[in-house]
Amino acid sequence: MARRRRLDPVPARWLVGALVALLIVATIVLVVLALQSVQPTTAADTTPTDQEYSFEVDPTTSASPTAVAPSPSSPSASAPSAGAAYSAAEARFFSVGSEGWWRATAGDCGTTAPVVEHSADGGRTWQDVTPAYRGIGQVASLDAFAGSEAEMVAAMGASCEVQALRTFTQGEFWQPYPEVLTASRYPDFADPAMVVLPGDDVAAPCADPRSFRAAGDVVAVECAGAVSVLGADRTWQSLGATDAVAIAIADGAVLTAAPADGCSGVAVTRWSGDGFATATPLGCAAGVDPAAPLALALADGEALVWSGDAIVPAA
Repeated sequence: MARRRRLDPVPARWLVGALVALLIVATIVLVVLALQSVQPTTAADTTPTDQEYSFEVDPTTSASPTAVAPSPSSPSASAPSAGAAYSAAEARFFSVGSEGWWRATAGDCGTTAPVVEHSADGGRTWQDVTPAYRGIGQVASLDAFAGSEAEMVAAMGASCEVQALRTFTQGEFWQPYPEVLTASRYPDFADPAMVVLPGDDVAAPCADPRSFRAAGDVVAVECAGAVSVLGADRTWQSLGATDAVAIAIADGAVLTAAPADGCSGVAVTRWSGDGFATATPLGCAAGVDPAAPLALALADGEALVWSGDAIVPAA
């Protein structure tokens, strides 16, 4: 009978050892990759998909930008007017609701796209909510309503059709509302020297009004530093403000921002009473450049100026 050949156990032991070694090496590689994945990335390694803007509102200091991304700004689409050092496309809008802040650059339909932003945390961070998917080309007004929502009059599409848009989703979606447009007041996109009102339009007090605001029964416009308010008879009445660079309407009063002695920025004044003749200083927004595009709003009784990359309180 032939003797069976006995198998050598040594190769089997080598095979088991090799498998164990491979498992150890694989474990080391996975640990190294895991450690690398939690290391902080540098600015060069980061590709942001959503721009966020961060601002600090500190009444004890002058304005210094704390933004982590540049503020929206538009290139000059038209020549600046005599009363402003920037083009109309760079004009700004700023409106504060009880549960949301809104701001926008005007843009110029067919030339410079506007930017619309929303903040749900009191201006600390901002989210771009521009309805580019609807073909927005230019903004003529922007107002907060219902606490957290906003509406605006804008020129839309290739034909720059004028529409009133509203959002009920904090800027995620916008819809046109023809009935809102009918009741809106805004500068004529085709002829800025005219103001569109329910009923008959009226001529603006100048050919190129830089700031136009309407809220409640008050309509105000700024022309080369002079501010006028539309009366019940649809004639313009001059306000006592001079050298104004931004205006706003809050609680039935007109707010103006203007350079002033003793203020290293712009001084904010509230105009109220009969004929808006009572001037009440609200403070100085220090560090603000009065020659740059500005927008003004009131939040919980405090005047705020949007300048550059900062929201600056008038303290």
